[in-house]
Amino acid sequence: MTTAAPPSWDLVVFSDDWGRRPSAPQHLGRHLAVGRRVLWVEPAGLRRPRVALADLRRGAQKMRGFLPGGAPASDSPWLPTPASLTRLIPPVLPAYGVGAVRLANDALMGRAVRSAMARAGIVSPVVITTIPTMAGVLGSLGERASIYLRMDDFGQWPGYDHDAIAERESALLRAVDALVAPSKALLDLETPARKLLLPHGVDAGHFAVASGVDPLGDVPRPRVLVSGRLDERIDFELLRGLLAEPDLQLVLLGEDHCVPDDLTSHPRVHLRAAVPYGELGPWLLGSDVHLMPYACTALGHSLAPLKTRELLATGLPVVSTPVAGVRDDDEAARWVGLATGAQQARAAIKACLAEPARLGVERRAAMASLSWESRAARLSDLVQRLLTSAPL
Repeated sequence: MTTAAPPSWDLVVFSDDWGRRPSAPQHLGRHLAVGRRVLWVEPAGLRRPRVALADLRRGAQKMRGFLPGGAPASDSPWLPTPASLTRLIPPVLPAYGVGAVRLANDALMGRAVRSAMARAGIVSPVVITTIPTMAGVLGSLGERASIYLRMDDFGQWPGYDHDAIAERESALLRAVDALVAPSKALLDLETPARKLLLPHGVDAGHFAVASGVDPLGDVPRPRVLVSGRLDERIDFELLRGLLAEPDLQLVLLGEDHCVPDDLTSHPRVHLRAAVPYGELGPWLLGSDVHLMPYACTALGHSLAPLKTRELLATGLPVVSTPVAGVRDDDEAARWVGLATGAQQARAAIKACLAEPARLGVERRAAMASLSWESRAARLSDLVQRLLTSAPL
């Protein structure tokens, strides 16, 4: 059940492409859009452009959104667009490290957003940005309050303009009224802004319902499932070490960005393509143990994974490497088995396979109380406190 939000303020949100892939800002935005108008702004990405088919395709999608009447579209959106939410792709270039381009981007974006606000009837909004390069736009929108919702440390991501992001993020932290983040590591920044720790929520029921058909029925048990993007965040050496356990079957479910050939060709490694969010539950429930094998690097420790709560909501056991975003999570860490290296991971998985059934019931019950609706309510309460100068 969704509680109608008080329509005392409207929103302008700078974030990722609505409906393209599940994200915390979109989970929150879905609930914040109840009872208020939202302008959802989707600027160009922070990654340096590359001459690659995927980047060219994404660039073409963004350019179509610049055209009058060009509705920005996501392929097979994972959730519908609320009736009160308007999407905007502003005409900017992904080159924030070039001073002249940055100034031009700020001017173009400010003009485009103000025009879209006028069309949507939005005046004096609350501004939320998840993008650290928006400092130059704040102050030009007549906003009543501003929040930096820091979901990632983009300065750790390969292929990003780290110096430009650091400079813009520093300016943003001086400009906003509040810094909000889902993990202690992401909140740990020097800033005059007020701070709020807002851990991720979960749509627990979405991950606890089986379809009656096991989509992994061709894979023998016991199954260890790694789900999500299979990229530089993953400790592939740990996965190799798991295969020393002769009975384990390793299922890799997600976008295959850089899985090594020796893993993809292994007879007990089963690579499966990414599954749409709406169909994910039965796949996750087909596992015996979920594994989050993040590499314990600066990038790994900067992560605050959405999937921690989603995997726990299945009731099945979860093992993770001790990255900060999992280890320091006061709400979920007690339900996750932490393991450093393949040997500890194998031992943790064996313990999970022998655990009593009651633990699954307890995990599901614990996650049921951590809804996205409750997270949106906390964020809404923060806004109300900012608008009335009340203490946090």
